[in-house]
Parts: sequence; C-alpha cells; structure tokens
Amino acid sequence: MGSPIKFVMAEAVLLGALLSLAWGQTQTTGRIAGAVRDPQGAAIVGAEVAVENLATADQRSVTSDDSGSYSVPFLPPARYELKIRAKGFNSAIFHDVSIGLSETATVNAVLQVAQTSFEVTVTDAPPLLRGDSAELSTTLDSRSLTELPLPTRNFLQLLTLVPGVSAPLTNNNALGRNSPNVSVNGARVTQNNYQINGVDGNDISLHVFTDVGVPAPESVSEINVQTSMYDASVAGTGGSVQVVSKSGSNFLHGTAYEYFRNEVFNANDANLRAVGDRRPAMRRNVYGGTLGGPLRKNRAFFFGSYQGTRDANGATDQSIYKGVLIAPRLTDDRSANTLMNTFELASIDPISLQLLNLKLPNGRFLIPTPQTSDGLATGSALSTYHEEQFNANVDYRPGSKDSLSGKFFFAHAPLFSAIGGANFGFAFGSVPGFGTFVVVDNHTLSLQEVHTFNPSVVNEARFGYSFIRHDEVPQESVEDRSIGMQRSTASQYPGLPLIVMGGDEGGAAIGTSSITYRGSTPMRSFADVLSLQRGAHNLRLGGEVQHSEWRARAAVFSYGELDFPTFKDFLIGNTGPSQFADGTFAFAHLGTGLQDRDFLTTDYHLFIQDEWKVSPRFTVNLGLRYELDLPPYDTQGRIGGFDPELYVPRMEVTGGFPVGPPAQGIIEAGNALPQYRLPGVLRVGKRVVKSIDPNNFGPRIGLAWSPLDSGRLALRAGYGIFFARPSFFSHALEIFNPPFFLDSETSGQPFSSPFASAPPESSFPLIQPGSAIGGWATDRNARTPYYQQFNASLQYELVRDTTLQIAYAGSRGLKLYRSVNVNQARIASLNHPITNLVTGEVIRDNTIENASLRAPMQEVRPDFALNQTTAQSTYHSLQTTLNRRFARGLQFSASYTFSRSIDNASNPGWGPTANGGGFDTASLFGNQLTDRGNRGLSDFDCTHRFVASYVWDLPPPAFAHSSAARLLLSNWQLSGIVTAMSAVPTDIIDPGGGFLYGQFGSRPNWAQGANRRTARRNIPPGYYFNPAAFVPATVQPGEPIPSAHDPTALTGDTGTDIGNVGRNVLRGPSQNNIDLSIGKRLLLTESKDLRFQADFFNLLNHANQDGPVNDINAGDFGRIVSFSSSPRIMQLSLRFDF
Repeated sequence: MGSPIKFVMAEAVLLGALLSLAWGQTQTTGRIAGAVRDPQGAAIVGAEVAVENLATADQRSVTSDDSGSYSVPFLPPARYELKIRAKGFNSAIFHDVSIGLSETATVNAVLQVAQTSFEVTVTDAPPLLRGDSAELSTTLDSRSLTELPLPTRNFLQLLTLVPGVSAPLTNNNALGRNSPNVSVNGARVTQNNYQINGVDGNDISLHVFTDVGVPAPESVSEINVQTSMYDASVAGTGGSVQVVSKSGSNFLHGTAYEYFRNEVFNANDANLRAVGDRRPAMRRNVYGGTLGGPLRKNRAFFFGSYQGTRDANGATDQSIYKGVLIAPRLTDDRSANTLMNTFELASIDPISLQLLNLKLPNGRFLIPTPQTSDGLATGSALSTYHEEQFNANVDYRPGSKDSLSGKFFFAHAPLFSAIGGANFGFAFGSVPGFGTFVVVDNHTLSLQEVHTFNPSVVNEARFGYSFIRHDEVPQESVEDRSIGMQRSTASQYPGLPLIVMGGDEGGAAIGTSSITYRGSTPMRSFADVLSLQRGAHNLRLGGEVQHSEWRARAAVFSYGELDFPTFKDFLIGNTGPSQFADGTFAFAHLGTGLQDRDFLTTDYHLFIQDEWKVSPRFTVNLGLRYELDLPPYDTQGRIGGFDPELYVPRMEVTGGFPVGPPAQGIIEAGNALPQYRLPGVLRVGKRVVKSIDPNNFGPRIGLAWSPLDSGRLALRAGYGIFFARPSFFSHALEIFNPPFFLDSETSGQPFSSPFASAPPESSFPLIQPGSAIGGWATDRNARTPYYQQFNASLQYELVRDTTLQIAYAGSRGLKLYRSVNVNQARIASLNHPITNLVTGEVIRDNTIENASLRAPMQEVRPDFALNQTTAQSTYHSLQTTLNRRFARGLQFSASYTFSRSIDNASNPGWGPTANGGGFDTASLFGNQLTDRGNRGLSDFDCTHRFVASYVWDLPPPAFAHSSAARLLLSNWQLSGIVTAMSAVPTDIIDPGGGFLYGQFGSRPNWAQGANRRTARRNIPPGYYFNPAAFVPATVQPGEPIPSAHDPTALTGDTGTDIGNVGRNVLRGPSQNNIDLSIGKRLLLTESKDLRFQADFFNLLNHANQDGPVNDINAGDFGRIVSFSSSPRIMQLSLRFDF
C-alpha cells in the first residue's frame, strides 16, 4: 500500500471535490426533453414548456433555448401533461406523456403560426425509440409486475425477460423469495447493481441477489433494467436494476389481495412419482394490501403497503432428496448380524450401528432405506418460510421550487431449509434431519430533496441507508456425544459432525452443516446530482460517498467433517486407508479459530455527463466517471494472510520433508489490536493490499442519430469502461488462514474420537508448529476489476406503439478475480530436474508422494489458493427485440439473444457461482499457472435464448348482447411468459485426477480419437453423451507425463495427470417453459373492481432435464438423473382494486 500520508491527502482532495460539486449518482427519476420549431423547421426561442403531474398536480416549467431545445429533469415516473406556448404561435397540448425510470421521453413540437388564438391537442404518444442515448435497457411497468405470472411474487424473476440476460429457468416450487442470480452481457452474477429508490440495496458480503430486499409487486411503480452503455451517473458493470416504489396522489387508491397454492392443484415431482411417493405438501399464502392518497391536496401525499407470506413446502429442492446414494442391499433390518452378512463384513463399528438405527421424529430412519436395487433413496421433508414486509412513503412539496420524499422498506423473513444450507455453498447433509435455520432482514431508507434554482438549474440530494441481516444456524437433531463420539468443540457446537458415507462412490452425507453464520451489512450514503441546461448541452454532474460494513460472526468446520471413501469403510469405522478402494483414504478435519470480523470501507464516486444535441437528429453522450472503491479492513485488524512474494522457507526437515510453517510470508493487518499481534509476523497496511487503485477513470461515449423526418428510425452506438466494485468475500476467505484459523486434519483415528484436539478460540491468533499454509489469501497486488462495454443498435417503429430493435452488445472483462493454486507442483524431468531448496534433494521423476517437494514454496500446500485479479472474459451477442407498449388492450415483448461468452474463470473463486453457490471448477482443475489453462465457455454461457411475455385484455365477443352475456364474457385477460433456451455448459471432471500436480481433482483425458463432437455420437441407451469418450488421465510408472510436453518428464509410480479435456466442453439439454395466467375482472363501480386470476406455471408439465452427471468416477456418469424445473403448479389469486 502507498504512503498513509498520500492516502489521507487523496481522501481530502476527493472530499473537497465532492463538496465543490455535489454528491450523487443514482437516478430515481426520468426526464422530458425535446425541441420546439416552426413549420419551416426553425428553432423557436423562449417557448414556455409547462409540465404537470396528473396524479399530484405538481407543475414545472422551462423555456426553450437558442436551439429551440428544452429539458425538464428529475421528474418522478408518472403520467404528465405538457403545454407548449410561444408568442405568435398556437399552443400545443400533449396529454398522458408517460415518464419511465432513468429514461427520457422525447416530445418534439411544431407550433403553427397563430391566425386566431387556440390550442392544438396532440394525441400521439411520444415515440418508443431512444433517439438520445446508446443505452440498452428494459422497463418493467406496474402492469407487467402485477399481471404477469410470478411463481414466488418476486419481480426479480422478470429479469430473465431482458435481452442479454443469462439465467436458469425459474424454479416454480422454490421456497422463499427465490431471487435469481443472473449474468448480464457477459458479466458475472456478482457484478450487478441493485437500487431501491435510488439507494444501494446490494449485499456487499457476496454481491448477489439472494438476500436483497424485494418489495411486493403491488408496491412498486416501475423497474428499469440497464444492460449496456448506461451513462456515467450509474455504477456497476453488469445489469443495473433500479426499483422505485409507488407514491400517493390526490386520489385515494389501494389494493387488497391474496395468492393461494395447495398441492392438490399440482402435478407430482417425477422423482417422487417414480418411487411411488405421493405429492408433497405445498401450501403457500401471500396476502397484503396497499393504500395511497393525499395528506394535503397538491402538497403532501402518502403511500403504504403490507405483505405477509406463509409457505409450507415439501416440494422444493430444499425439501426433496432425489436419487441420493445410500448403499445397495441396505434394508430396514439394521441389526448387526444382518449388516455383517449383507455386506460381508467381520464386524460393525458401534458408532455406525447407532447411526444406522437412529430415527427421526416422523419414524423414518436417519439414514434412509433405499427404494431401488442400486441403493438410491428419494423422499421429501417439509421446509417453511414466513415473511412480513411493509413500505411507508411520504412526498411533500413545501413550495414551487422544492420537493421532499421519504421512502422506507422493511422485511423480516425466517426460513427453515429441511435439507442443506441456504446460501454459502458449504457441505451439508443430503438427507432430512440436518437442515438449516435462516433469518433474512432488509431495511432500506431513502430521503430525497429536489430543488429548482431556475428552469435551467435543478439539484437532487439524497441520503440512503440499507441494512441486510443474514443468520444461518444448522439444525442439531443428533449430538455426537449421545452416540459415544468425542470432539473438543462439542460443548459449544453440540451437533453431529458432517459424515460422508462413501465419498469415492458419490455417497450421501449426514450430519450438521459445515457453517454457522450470523452477519449484517449496514450501508449509509450521501449523494447529490446537479442538472444544468446550457444551450445544446444538458449537463449532469455529481458524486457519492458510500460507507459499507460487514459484521460477520462465523464458525466454519467447527462441527468437524469425516469423509469415508466407501460405505463399507463407514460400516467398519475405518478412518484410515480404504480397505475397499485403491489409493484412497478416509480423513477427518476440525476447524477452530477467531472467526468474527467487522469489515468496513468507504467508496468515493464522481461523475460528469453531457448530452450534447449536435442537431435535432444527432445526439452525442459524453461521460466520465471516477470510482475510488477502497478495499475493506477489519476494525480490530483480525486479517491474516500469506504473501508468496515474502516467502522464506524455514529450512527444517523431518522424515525427508520440510517442516512448516514458513519462516516468512505470513502477514497480519497493520491495525491489529495488541492482543492480536504475533511476534515475528509482518504487519502490513490495515487493508492488507498494496494499492488502493486510485486511477479508476471510466470514460463513456454514445452516439444516437435519427435520420428520418418521421423519427421512426434510430441508429445508436457506444463504448465505455465500467468498474466492478468487488464484494468483501475475498477478504472473508482469509478467515481460513493462520494466524486466526486452524483446520486440523487427521487420519486413522477411531470413529469414536476421529478429530485432533482443537485449540480454544481464546488462544488465537497462533501459528501451529509443523503446520503448512493452506486455504485462501488475497493477492496483495489485486486491482479493481473492470469491463469495456460496446454496442451498436438499430431501432425502428414498425407501426404505432410497436418497435423492432436489432442490437450488437459486447464486453471485455479485465482484472477479474479468480483463485489460483500458485503453489501447484512443478513437473520434474531428466532434462530439467528440480532441486528442493530445503532438503537439497534433486528430483528427476514425479510421484504423488513427492508432489509437495516439487512445489516452489515448501511448507505451503500445493492446493493453497491466491485470489488474484488476473482473469479475463469476452462476450459477443446479437439481441433482437420486438416490443409493443400497452395499447388497444395488448402489450407484448419478445426477444432473442444469440451469444457467446468465453473466460478463464466465471466466478471470483470460491463462493457464488452461476447456479447460486459452490465451487468454481476453474479455480480447482486444469493447469493453474497459465491463463489459457482454463479458458473455455463461461459457466453461464447460453448460446440461444428466446423469451416472450404478453398481457392481452380480450375483447368481448360480438355475440355478447345481453347484460348477462356481457357480465360473463367481458373483461377477461390472458398473460404469460414463454422461454426457450440452450443449456449452460457441463464441465467433465475427475476427482482422482491431477495428483501428480498436487491437485485434488482435475479433468480427464479424451479417449483415443474422441473429441467433443464424437462424445455426442454413438450414445448408449439411457445416456446423454458417450461416457467412453473420456478416460482417466492415468500415467503408468516410467511413462512420460503428457501435459509436461517433455519426453523426459516421467512418473516414478502410478499417478494422474491434469487431463487434456478442456473446460466446459459439453452442454446439457435445452430448456423450455410456458407460464400462463387467466384473469377475470368484475367491475363493481366506476372506481372499484374485483379480479380473479389463475396462474399455471409450467403449463404443459414439461420435464426439463438437468445437466448430465459429469464425474467420470460416478456410476451414472453421462446419464441425466434429475430435472431442472418443477412440475406444473397452479396458483389462485383474488385482488380488490379501488
């Protein structure tokens, strides 16, 4: 890190610049702009443009400049009326001009020379074309939010309708909110930006949508999703999702509703049906209401909403265990004699025998009895979800030049997941009895003031606060002490260790989840945007100061984990080398340490944006954004790590192997409190990294041209640089590093006491003598990731209210995070022997045993991962969209995206992936020391994606003449969503590969003459691809190692290479889905109506297959054994509007 004095000076300069400009960057408003001309096309200077909000009667007025142009900024999304007047000309009135969030409604006027004074009413709505910007975006209005079918009443699921978005099919039977993780135009799922009423609503800990606040659709006015080339006022690199809640008006209005599900309306899950299980319980009630109106006519308004959710769900993935491998021949007879005879064993370990005979409260065995001859078990348990949420909004206009707004959102959502963890991707039990209790809270507050200095100078100031809480506590249905197991951490964490019964076979796991976590992420921001109209230039400038925290209280691996290679090893309690599988052994590990953190940081953003109207038809957008996203630090300095650049070996040897830890290389934060300081450990800056990366300037340029007099054609193009604020998660991974954490591994100990004695938390920080460095650390040379975005598009108005857009959108990602095993063992050869600097041994051949000796850093594990900013990505796409806004009873949007995304890592290492959590194979497999070693299709790549949505108010039939017929047959509505897309790639893996490189898994080899094309030919019955196309990368003694490309690089005994199969070489089956809603509206009075609706999710009950089994060692390798979508589900609702 640079000098502290320089850093303080940089902060002072930035703060001074912010104060001299104004703070701010977010947009919760729109704009009306245009030009006023006479019949000959000459500019009319000084024309008065008056704008009135039809709901609140709020009025603003501006005058046209020397070019005839005008602009009315900072208008809340609403319907407006425009009156344009000029001396000597007839006035023009534009009724019902709709303003969208972060959008500009272009209203051009041609005033006729006055013969007599009168007003001309213009009925045409403003064009749908965006002739003023290169931005690609989609607006979801309140009609789409409330009338399209939404499985869990989560409007974020509508992001999948947006061109350029890649996401799995929505899981219609999901528990809770089920927010999707989406990739937008080649960016990662961790690189989207989410705002509620202009306030950052992101979860800074992981930066995915999983825990963000989701207001009820009835409370939301509009959502704007910007996907490419948004202007310099907006942060982010992927999708920018801006949500604005509703406001009150001069008229009292509101809704009351309930949505209802029950399993009797649903189709059964195919896996349960196959084993004869009935439909599981699925009972969901969502109820609530809204109310808005005036506090003082034309001055003050209120809006409030409430929604409650009660969900008891046995059909979700968190409730159903599908085809879990237990053991062939295991029955309900669990006596010792029967087990010994069945599995041909001389004895049964008493711990195993107790576990096999334990039962859950429902009378079922803790370890289920398989229903099939191949040992697979399928069943269901009940998960639950409750939520209470409300909005409270107030708008006040004290005078003609000021408007104030305050909006608050609150949600409390406890959840019980019957199977597995909810968020972090850690290992968990794969059968019921070891669930997780989760609580998610959301608070968001937005305070905004807009002041008009004069018609050409308007300022918007905002204070924002958001808070996300996520607690995750495992279910402790069995305590290891009750069955005779001993563990040093049992008094504090009294559950059962996670026990994998046959890891080499893909066997099931029982026991408590590997993580306990309680965390919160409060955020405060101050923002301001100043808008200036200067002739042909519409300027906006401003900035933001944002202070973010992550308060984490974690316990990782504190219950312990015990992994048996085979089920028979589990039965005999063999925690050493397997007696039933070659070359594998059981192991146990137990984690302990000081795992509480209080991370915080402050970000400083500045921007300037100029919309330059070069001519009435040609606009140039010029913007520059500066972002100083400071790396986080822990307030007590509890950050440890390892810096390979500082590595110095200890030079101690025992039994022919170096003894750890290294003499130098371990570091800790410079602000560590006295009780956390260790002698001999280097203290670095409090943020640990070397640089705050102060040069993040992002220029943006856009061009927009309307060549036709009719304005029905727009040609647009743009380029910009967009920075990606990293989440705090890479720093959180240092929780697993010394000197604040110790993960003790053992092997060969009795099942009754399989773990080493863990030091108490009070003894940390410490460095355990003899221990090697493992886990993860952040590269101290890390920089801020960024993307180059570029696009070109054509928009054409086919007919009134209907447009066609054809766009090219691309991106190039640079300095992206990825985890790299920098200590990967090198390959020795006769031509290039390796001399171990500690032992002095000269190594000329390669074995599994000497892999650690061939690693460049001794006393550091070969699988040690460094989080570097060295990943890159490339994305190209063709995006076509046919869009019709609601007119004459019909609204629709249909888009097709043809794309290709390539990278060498799709995720920041370990954590959230394109499918929501778990390991990123690019950080585990393949040659870690070359950028091209894992280059391939992105994990989220989706070549073809078609999505369509529609809302159609059916016209009454011509024969409905009687009042009864009109009542029965009128006011029906159809709405729906259609999705058809390619599947994401499948990465073929070999957990037994890469041992010669010190890896714990890699990819296999292609069989002789095989490749990705032949793998999809000559497919055996029941398989998705030909498994014979792949073979383990086994190298026999004395053979050269193919990946070394050196004929003298030989193996000393049987080992496994990293394989020559590339990353993500195959793709799963295509995905298709149709959701349909049928609604009937009953008009009670002129202002009141009752609406009944039936939603059908997966209308055709189409069984979308999941990806094939990709583990070359699994018995089902190459088969598809699960489904990616739920069976048909029906939902009924009733809504009262007034």
